[in-house]
Amino acid sequence: MHRLQRSIVTVLGIAAASLSSAQTQQPTSQQDQAARTASIQAALAATQAPPDTLIILQRDGCEGPCPVYRLVLFADGTILYQGQYHVRRTGLLKGSIAPEALIKLLVDIDASGFFQLANNYGDGNTKNCDTVDNGRPLITLTVSSKGRAKTVLHHHRCRGAVPDRITALEDRIDQAAGTAQWIK
Repeated sequence: MHRLQRSIVTVLGIAAASLSSAQTQQPTSQQDQAARTASIQAALAATQAPPDTLIILQRDGCEGPCPVYRLVLFADGTILYQGQYHVRRTGLLKGSIAPEALIKLLVDIDASGFFQLANNYGDGNTKNCDTVDNGRPLITLTVSSKGRAKTVLHHHRCRGAVPDRITALEDRIDQAAGTAQWIK
């Protein structure tokens, strides 16, 4: 029982911090603010990720020595990492993420508007790019949770407000999963 209580208290703390952060930022619209609030309330109601949760982040090569790896996060907190090139650890490795951290990550994904993004940014489609730089990696991000699934191809040569927001989300997933221990 203590473990469940600690989980609930931790989730409440994360949600309160997120709510405080969301309240200090200027919302782009009332609809965005309502979506953030709904995501935080959903996190308060949950003590673990929905059972259909799956997050896959795959970083492919570039013209230079970019790290190439695949990262899979499961609903139970299991992380599978497969390092391929330009990483410190190659091969298949297993890790874990705390339930509270996974829930916070799902809240961040919802708040970012991930499920409303276009399917492609910069991979043969540059209409959503303010500028295009060469030599950058291609990232494939797939998220499935609460009966929804979305895959976004994001070539990092595509620069602009929305692509930069996607980059921040990709980096947030890496941070939450502790990927730096395997790639740097």
